[in-house]
Amino acid sequence: MSEINNEKKINWLGLFAIWFGGMVSVPSLLIGSMLIKGLTFYNTLLAGFIGFSVVCVFMCLESIAAFDTKKTTVQLASSSFGVNGANILVGLVVGISCIGWFGVQCNVAGSSFAEIMSIYFEDVFSPRIWSFIIGLMMMLTAVLGIKYLKYLNYIAVPAKILLLVFGVIISFQGKSFNIISSYTPPEKIAFLTAIGLSIGFVSVGGVISPDYARFAKSRKDVIKGVILGLLPAGISLLGVGSMLAILQNTYDIVEIFSKFGYPFMALLILIVATWTTNVMNAYSSGLALNQLFHFPENKRYISTIIAGVIGGGLAAIGILDKFMDFLMILTITVPPIAGVLISDYFVSKSFNPNTNQAFNWKGIVSWLFGVTVMLVMENPIKNVLGIAVSLISYYVFQLFFKGIKSEKIEL
Repeated sequence: MSEINNEKKINWLGLFAIWFGGMVSVPSLLIGSMLIKGLTFYNTLLAGFIGFSVVCVFMCLESIAAFDTKKTTVQLASSSFGVNGANILVGLVVGISCIGWFGVQCNVAGSSFAEIMSIYFEDVFSPRIWSFIIGLMMMLTAVLGIKYLKYLNYIAVPAKILLLVFGVIISFQGKSFNIISSYTPPEKIAFLTAIGLSIGFVSVGGVISPDYARFAKSRKDVIKGVILGLLPAGISLLGVGSMLAILQNTYDIVEIFSKFGYPFMALLILIVATWTTNVMNAYSSGLALNQLFHFPENKRYISTIIAGVIGGGLAAIGILDKFMDFLMILTITVPPIAGVLISDYFVSKSFNPNTNQAFNWKGIVSWLFGVTVMLVMENPIKNVLGIAVSLISYYVFQLFFKGIKSEKIEL
């Protein structure tokens, strides 16, 4: 088992701040505006609550495994995927996904920052240059590690809450809550579909939760941090996004602040909301690449810098738009990893922290089964089924093929 220095350990409040900070973002408002198109306000909240609760369950299980073993997502996967299988397959999937979304968020932040700066100054940098500059600043925060990410969120979380509350208040000017409670959606979305969309929105974050939970002080801290960090933030942002869509016909809090004559507030909420979320992308992609390149733990900063420069660079050259379809497909291959990890640690109880297998075909094939479900199905409930299929498949393989060993490697 790996060891974590006492000074690096964090209590439930630190984990809460990290997860809450990651959830409070502009994309979080988007999911509320999507669901409200086909559901009433209260059904939107209920669908979100059920979906986020499902994520909480597998997130808690993964996080407990990480706390027990003090291992990252990729390190946990070594038992079920094999050492090389985890480093190459899981490391690449998680690493590239996080790098890609890091770049996408840098692009969004850079474009909005350039637009707002043009209000006050002429001849400012282009959006692409701002994307790269902001990306480097976010990357440097991730390089500092989990301790500073915790402190960043201690400042950012209250700021985010205050800014969002202010945004809702100005949106309600001259209006009453009856508009929300009596709202009739113009379309119809199946309730199960809405739950699936809610799950899909945070499923990748659930998969990479071990990267942060390994620093917890106890199992109780892990569970409290996940539940209190995910559910209140998720439901609140879902509600805010829904209300903004009803009142202002947009979920974009930045646009609302700008429209009401608060461009500086728009800039502030954009930076704060994007920063904490994107630092997590940089941190997890750095950890994944660290395993892929076989860097020692104390060289993690190198892989984090590589990930940040690549993500910011892709944002700067404007190439990410051409790869969005690929990035979306790659992202949906991440959730089935959770099914394999949970099955290995809790269901089949076959977890081996000292494995010397190069590739474990049981984990890889189980993951492929889950990915196939994710790719073939169109209904968003696939986000649950992909995890369930990979979990059950791995358990069945362990049950019937326990004696079959995969290739070993020299350690």
